[in-house]
Amino acid sequence: MKRVVLSLLLFCTLPLFAAPLKIDLLAAHPNQLHLAWNAVAAADYYDVYVDGKPVTRVRTESVIVGSNEEPLESHRRYEVLVAARRSGNIDIAAAKVQCETSGWEGRYRWVNLTDKDNKGKCKQLDFLVSYTKPYYTIQGLYDRPYTIFPLLANDRINEEIPFEGESELQQAYRANAEVFNTTNFKPSVWSVTSIEYGIGRYTVEVRTKVGSLSFKTKSTYRFILSPKGEKELHFETKGDGLASWGLFTSPNPGQKGVFVCAFIP
Repeated sequence: MKRVVLSLLLFCTLPLFAAPLKIDLLAAHPNQLHLAWNAVAAADYYDVYVDGKPVTRVRTESVIVGSNEEPLESHRRYEVLVAARRSGNIDIAAAKVQCETSGWEGRYRWVNLTDKDNKGKCKQLDFLVSYTKPYYTIQGLYDRPYTIFPLLANDRINEEIPFEGESELQQAYRANAEVFNTTNFKPSVWSVTSIEYGIGRYTVEVRTKVGSLSFKTKSTYRFILSPKGEKELHFETKGDGLASWGLFTSPNPGQKGVFVCAFIP
């Protein structure tokens, strides 16, 4: 009789002991990690931590960590911990896994879908993105590759550079300006006033002088993951003064002036 009672007690307590929690990495993107795990009996929710910091609470057995708005860093290893809990933050099971994001490097292309092409100068754009830790380099593929980000080293910020000249950066600036300048004005000098490196977003601000006129343009390169999980490079340039109406922007429907460049596998 005692043996039967003991067996019944053990049987009744089994549901209180959860099966081990196992985390699987479903997909690793440059700015996101997709993970899933087995359901844990009696768990009311799962708390997710990244590198020891709480990021979200979910009631399903999967999570996407990172987004276009709050991106993870590319080429970085993260520790993800999932804790299965009952209401009241009662721990049932937990597990952690090491995951590494991928990168944005590769070739990207924008194709003009309209007949507005800045007098034939912007029917298609090709960019080549390469990675040297911790930053990316972006080249515009015109008649040949030109490095357009960063245009120059940080120690040359605010240095005025003649528009004409045969240095590599002068040729790069001219090749890039030729594509997006819709006017007949030719700059005399230009200078980079700021360069910003962010997670998934790079910006460069350039001051240009045309005769007695001076204006600024700000170019932004943003790495995006599409809803289908495809890599994109979004390029946009805005300006003040003469540049506010003299810049060619994307005429494609739905792009709102932004050149949405698709990754070419």
